[in-house]
Amino acid sequence: MKHSLLIALLAAALSGCSHPENQGGGSAKAYPLNKCLVTDEAFDHDTYTFVHNGQEVKLCCKSCLKDFEKEPSKYLSKLK
Repeated sequence: MKHSLLIALLAAALSGCSHPENQGGGSAKAYPLNKCLVTDEAFDHDTYTFVHNGQEVKLCCKSCLKDFEKEPSKYLSKLK
């Protein structure tokens, strides 16, 4: 009984996380570019991928996430 309560509380806490990786839910719109959304550099190695409000986003590295989080609408406008 205690374990199921702990699991339920943990699940509730995680579902409320506002980190971009946990936003959206369901199937995300595919990322249409072959370059980093922040730096506009072509991908030449692994990417940092997450979902933001139902849109898959790819960055060249996790360091770009800080800039994306400051102005997500600025960067997401490049996808239109």
